[in-house]
Amino acid sequence: MYEAAAAILRGTNSVINEMSEHGAINKFAADAHEEWRKGWIKANGNVPRIKKNSDGSEGDINVPFNKLHSDWSKENLAAGKAAATAVTKFPNDEEAAADFIHKEWMKRNPKADYNAKQHVPYKQLPENEKEKDRVHVRVMKKLLGIKEDITEAADTSSIEKNCIKTKNW
Repeated sequence: MYEAAAAILRGTNSVINEMSEHGAINKFAADAHEEWRKGWIKANGNVPRIKKNSDGSEGDINVPFNKLHSDWSKENLAAGKAAATAVTKFPNDEEAAADFIHKEWMKRNPKADYNAKQHVPYKQLPENEKEKDRVHVRVMKKLLGIKEDITEAADTSSIEKNCIKTKNW
């Protein structure tokens, strides 16, 4: 009987962990998009940012996350999923997690003129681009409640507010 109860609890914990990760991914995606919008509006004013969608239509991506065309919300969700996977695989290695996030971004975003400088191995990225990937790691750790080693963690609150990855916008 004890074994059956333990199995039920393990299953419940697994479901809770999956729900927590799903919520963190959604929050990450929405927050990342809103951070991008703040930067867009600051630089350009509150004007539309038109992008071509995969269905051939054009749409404004300078809208709240819940109003985005599915093409663009999927990219933010994929970035969140990559961050969640990275911190699960490399919970104590920020550079390995950031490298994983960068590789996942390259898989989702084929090399083109506008992103060629970012389409290199993580180790070859300039520090400001590496930091964008590191921010994804730190933000997802916070959302999932994963504590960082205080001796290694820097005060990154201002960086995190201003450095959500916007490589594909």
